[in-house]
Amino acid sequence: MNPMLPTSQLYRVLNRAPVWSLSLWALLLAACGGGNSGSSFTWLPTTGASTVPAAPGNTTTTNTSGVVVGSYFVNAKVCLDINSNGRCDGDEPSTRSDKQGRFTLAGSGAGIVAEIGTDATELDPLGPSSKPVASPLVLRAPKEAPGIVDFQSTAVVAEMEANGLDFKTAVGKVAISVGVIASKLLGDINTEADPVAKASLKAASDEGLQRIRDALASAASGDDVKTLVTAAALTERYYQTKAPYRPQQDVSTYEAAPAGFSPVYTELVARHGSRGLSSLKYDLAVYNMWKKAQDDGALTPLGEKLGPDVLKIMKANFLLGYGVAGISTPGYGNETQVGIYEHTQLAARMVQRLPAYWKQIGDDAGTAPRQIVTVTSGVDRAVDSGNFFVQSLKTVQPALAPLLAHPPAPAPYPDNGAAVSQPAGTNHFLLYFHKLVKSSDLVTNPADPLYSTYQASLAYQDYKSNDTDLLVKQSGLTLTPSAAAAGRVLLERLFAKSFVDKIASGTYSFANTGSFSFTSDDGKFAPSLSGDGKTSIKSLGDAGSLLYELYVISPAMRSEAGVDFTAYMPVAQAKFFAALNDGSDFYDKGPGMTEKGDITSRMAQILVDDMFNEVDAIARGDRSHAAKLRFAHAEIMMPFAVRMGLKGVDQSVPKAASFGYDSNTWRGDYVSPMAANMQWDVFADAGGKLLVRMLYNEKETDFKAACDSAKAPGTAHYYDYTALKACYGHVASPS
Repeated sequence: MNPMLPTSQLYRVLNRAPVWSLSLWALLLAACGGGNSGSSFTWLPTTGASTVPAAPGNTTTTNTSGVVVGSYFVNAKVCLDINSNGRCDGDEPSTRSDKQGRFTLAGSGAGIVAEIGTDATELDPLGPSSKPVASPLVLRAPKEAPGIVDFQSTAVVAEMEANGLDFKTAVGKVAISVGVIASKLLGDINTEADPVAKASLKAASDEGLQRIRDALASAASGDDVKTLVTAAALTERYYQTKAPYRPQQDVSTYEAAPAGFSPVYTELVARHGSRGLSSLKYDLAVYNMWKKAQDDGALTPLGEKLGPDVLKIMKANFLLGYGVAGISTPGYGNETQVGIYEHTQLAARMVQRLPAYWKQIGDDAGTAPRQIVTVTSGVDRAVDSGNFFVQSLKTVQPALAPLLAHPPAPAPYPDNGAAVSQPAGTNHFLLYFHKLVKSSDLVTNPADPLYSTYQASLAYQDYKSNDTDLLVKQSGLTLTPSAAAAGRVLLERLFAKSFVDKIASGTYSFANTGSFSFTSDDGKFAPSLSGDGKTSIKSLGDAGSLLYELYVISPAMRSEAGVDFTAYMPVAQAKFFAALNDGSDFYDKGPGMTEKGDITSRMAQILVDDMFNEVDAIARGDRSHAAKLRFAHAEIMMPFAVRMGLKGVDQSVPKAASFGYDSNTWRGDYVSPMAANMQWDVFADAGGKLLVRMLYNEKETDFKAACDSAKAPGTAHYYDYTALKACYGHVASPS
C-alpha cells in the first residue's frame, strides 16, 4: 500500500461510486500496488501527432506524442479522450508517462487526458530529484495541441467546452489571464527561455494545479470529475477590481499607424498595482467569526483551515512592504510583489510598444531634452507605483533618467491658512478628486480653474454619505434571499449548520474588534493594530461578502501570505458576490442611477481635460513633454472611464431597476483591475496633422460611440485629433 494514500482515504473515495469513473478508480487503486508500472518508447523530436510505419501489410498508423507537465509527471496514466468525457475509459488507447513525463499513444484526432494518481511522481526539471504525488490530479489537452498536457492546456479545454469557444479564441483568452502572448501558452514551462513569460506561466500553473487538487479532494457524492476539473481550470475567477493586472492585447498585434505618421507623444493614467488589504477590516471580522465557531466546536474539516489562513493574511498585511526597497511605509494598503511586478512590466511594455520613439527621446536627452512628467495622488501606494514605473523606464533605457520631472502641486488657496503644501509631483485635484477636503484643498474663488472640481468633489462626497437612494441600494445588496442563500452555501462548508443558523437569526454577529501584533522575522518591526468595529457581519450575506473580500485579495499576496482562498469560495458563489461587489461600485463610482445624472463622474472632467490639454500642446508645436505619467486609484479610474464614455461602461440604470450581470456590462475586472490604465499614443505626419490611438488595459479601444466618425479613414483605432476633441466638446486652453 502506498503510504501517500491511507486506507481510510481510499475507502472514502472509492465509495463515491457516481463520482469516480472505473478508470479513475483504477488510477487510485494503483496506489495500492495495482496498475501499469509504465512503458518505454523512443521519444520523438517534436510533440503532437506523428505518422509512423505500421507492420507489413497494414496501413500507416498515426501516433500522438507529448509530455505531462507540472514539473514533469512520471507514471501518469495518459489516454486519447475519444468520447471527450474527461477521463480514461477502458476502451480508449492509453499508456503511462515515462521517466521524463513523456508519452506516445497509438492514434490521433482526440484530446488527451492525464490521470495522475499517488503512484505517480514529480520529476524536478532542474535535476534528478523527484517526489511522490501527494494527491490526485486530472489534466487535459485539446486535440488541436495534444503535445503538452499541463494546467494551461487544461484551461484551454475548459474554456472551449464551458464557453463554446474555438481553439484560437480559447488560447487567446487563457493567455491573457496568464499574462503571456498566445504563442507561448502551450509550450513546456520548464524549457521556456523568456524569464518573464516563464515566471507568469509557472505562477499560473502552480495556482491552477492546486485548484484542481482541491476540487478533486473535496468532491462530494454525485460530482463528475470532468465538471470539477473544468470549473477549477476556467480563467474567470471573479476577482473583479482586485484582479491582478493582465495586459489585454499582445503588443505585436497592434494596428500599424497610417503611412507617413510617426509617434510624437504618449500619456498614461494608471491605478496603483496589486496591494494587500487597505486596513484591518474584513480579515479581523472573519477571524472573530471563525474563533467563535472554534469555541463552539462548530468547525468542519475545511473550516479548521480557515482561521490559520486568515491569520496568515493578517500577518502578511501587518508586515507588508517591510524590508522591500521602494515601499515607504510598511503595513496595510501597500503594494505586494505582484503589484511591483505589474508596474515594472507596464513600463517595459510602453517602451516595447514605441521602441524607436523612446530611443529618439533618449538620444536627444543631451541636446533637445523633453520632459517625462510624473504625477501621483500623493497616497503611498500610488507614489510607490509611480516610482516602480519610472525606475523600470530607467532600467530599460538609462538615457531617460535625466528627463523625469515632477511638477509642483497646486498651491493651496490663499485664504486657507491651515493648508499644507503638497510635495512636488502630487496633485489631489487631478488624481484624488473623490476626497478633496477643506483642510488641504479648499478653493473659494469661482474663477479659479480648480473651483469646479472642488465643488464636484464635495457634491459627490455628500451623495456617497447621505443620498438615501444610494444607501438603500448598497445596504440592500447583502440582505436579499439570494445573498442569504449564497452565504449559507459558503458557511455550511465551514461551520456546523446550527452555528450558521445563529448568524441567520441574528443571535450571532461579529465585527472587526480586538487588537493584534505581529513581528517581522528579524524582530525589528512589530506593529500593533486594533480594529475599529465598523465592519460587521450581521447576516449570511455579510459573511459571504467578507469571505469574498479575502478570496479576491489572496492572489495579489501569494508571495507574502502564500494562501489560496479558492477552497473557501466555489466559482458559483464567487460570481454571485462578485456581482454584489460590482453592484456597489456601479452605484457610487460608476454610471449609477439615471436620475442622479453625472454626480459620480463630474469630478473626473479635470482628468479628461488634462489628457486633451497635453495633446493640445503637441498640436500647437510645444514638444517640451515627451510623456505624462499619472498614478491613481480605482476611485479615479472608474469615474474617469465613465466620463470618457467608454463603450459598455457608461450604461446607467433607472432608480426603479437594479444593476445585474444579465442586463448590464459593467465589470470591475475590466473597468479597474489592479494597475488598470488608459494610454493615448499621439502620431503626427509631416504637415502636423495628429492622430490619437487609445489603449485601455493595453487593448486598442474605441473612444465613445459618438466619436466613431472621427476615426481616420481606413483605420480601426486611429482618430483624427481635431475631430476627436470636437466630439468631446473640448476647448483648448490658452498656452
